[in-house]
Amino acid sequence: MKTSFMAVLHIGSAKDSTAVLLLGGRIVAALTVNKTTFPEPDPTLDTLKSQVALLDEYIKSRDGSDKIKLSIESQSQLVYRDLKSIISYVNKVAKGVKSIVLLSGFDCEEEPVEHDIPEKVIVKRVEIGSTEHSLKIFVIALTDADRYMVEITTTPDDPNSWKLALNSVPSNKLELTNLTRGVEVFIRVTAGNTHGWGPHSDVTSFIPQ
Repeated sequence: MKTSFMAVLHIGSAKDSTAVLLLGGRIVAALTVNKTTFPEPDPTLDTLKSQVALLDEYIKSRDGSDKIKLSIESQSQLVYRDLKSIISYVNKVAKGVKSIVLLSGFDCEEEPVEHDIPEKVIVKRVEIGSTEHSLKIFVIALTDADRYMVEITTTPDDPNSWKLALNSVPSNKLELTNLTRGVEVFIRVTAGNTHGWGPHSDVTSFIPQ
């Protein structure tokens, strides 16, 4: 449990495509100006920018036809989904600091509130993956987590060597591919939700075949 300021999405759903477009444009502009603060949004800034531009194009071409209407609805859902994902990233970067949240373009909760972030992940086992030079990670799924992050290294004693291998994936998709055969890889897993990321799991290792 922690107390912090959080970025919030005040649009309740993707149905209001105009509101989604306006917010999407605002977030694109804010993240563009503040690239040093938010260097690696997920999805990328270019992806969000193109999705927002396509929604704008569909809305401007609105002619009352069912085809355009469906295109607007579908694209609005895609942009809305991306905004929800970026909120999680923003909250991870901001770490509850209001001034950083506001740099993202999202609204901020007026008062700091208590939120539950996931507990420490327990890795049950690591096995050979579905392809050559791969591995699959099995964890005890946490009820308050809706995404998992996997980091790897070959030099676990160097804190700067850890690299992101998987980001924001469900617990049943923790598979790493294209690893180097015979080279021991060290792994740690973190669980997250819309309020942030929990602590790393204990480090485990595996030698890809």
